[in-house]
Amino acid sequence: MSSPMPIEPEKLKPVLHEKIERMDAEHLSLLNRVLLQVEAEELADRLSEAFETDHEQGKFCRLSELIKQFRAEHRYA
Repeated sequence: MSSPMPIEPEKLKPVLHEKIERMDAEHLSLLNRVLLQVEAEELADRLSEAFETDHEQGKFCRLSELIKQFRAEHRYA
């Protein structure tokens, strides 16, 4: 099975808009869920990279100490 030919980005938007316009509610809902999943995965990747960078820079070394300090200063009833 051959893969479809890639479409140039400037031509892709109108093609996708046309396909979206023809979709029924069920397919629109599915497409929305797929896009939300893609966004969530991209965000998770960015967060993971940021945490990894912070860890490499030693920003988590004092984390437990800072949490204890915060809790001591903000007693709950």
